Amino acid sequence: YRPEDLSTVHDIDRICFPDYMAYSRAELAFSLGHPAAISNVADLDGKILGFVVGRMESVDYAHVITLDVIPEARRHGVGSALMEVLHEEFRARGITQVVLEVAVANEEAQRFYARLGYGRVGLLGHYYKAQRDAYRMSLLL
Repeated sequence: YRPEDLSTVHDIDRICFPDYMAYSRAELAFSLGHPAAISNVADLDGKILGFVVGRMESVDYAHVITLDVIPEARRHGVGSALMEVLHEEFRARGITQVVLEVAVANEEAQRFYARLGYGRVGLLGHYYKAQRDAYRMSLLL
């Protein structure tokens, strides 16, 4: 990720998520620019297909903030590759546990994260801007 990618990744986030879940430009810029953030993009011939943002929360604990892949690039390994690179970077920094949140209604994403080894560890009521519930999922690296 480079700062000049902000407009593109913000557009991708708005495509991938409904308004009540999508980040504002300021929220996304904050997450991408956070000193403990790891942010990567996947591109093909200069076109960004997706991105991932993770943040180290402590010396051994990290949080996946968001994973976004444009619809036409889904089911081609882009999301898996982004998550694999993020997990590798977390491991290299001593992270042993990663968490993320996924909408209860988004069964496809839940199956995707389960294939990566994540398991449900809790229910977060009214998580998305107080409108929708989410599952917290966790992975031990």
